Amino acid sequence: MEENVVIYYNVEIREPWKISIGKGTIIGDRNILDGRNGIKIGDYVTFASNVSIWTEQHDHRDPWFRCDTQKKLPVEIGNRAWIGPNTVILHSVNIGEGAVVAAGAVVTKDVEAFSIVAGIPAKKIGERNKNLKYKMDGSYLSFI
Repeated sequence: MEENVVIYYNVEIREPWKISIGKGTIIGDRNILDGRNGIKIGDYVTFASNVSIWTEQHDHRDPWFRCDTQKKLPVEIGNRAWIGPNTVILHSVNIGEGAVVAAGAVVTKDVEAFSIVAGIPAKKIGERNKNLKYKMDGSYLSFI
């Protein structure tokens, strides 16, 4: 974990030694980060509340319902991406720099840099400004 990272309350982190978090990133409350197959989060990424990243899943085709029958890769999230509330990101997904994942989306495939995706499954609905300059400094809001 780099400097100026803010992690809010009730965050569940599975296998944290397989997760890297870039500087100035904010992890909202009630997030689940499943690091079993790795998660790489860039700089100045913003996670809203109730974001779930799942890097492992059972194979419904396997008669033993095992998890290890599919090839799975880490989830990677580029710098200054914005992950909206109540989103789900599944294994082997790359979310590009500056991308926005809208509230309630389920991401099953890669997201292009600076694109905006929404829906189930998430599909591109727009483009984001490519001239992003903001940096988070580690300040945060207190919640009761």
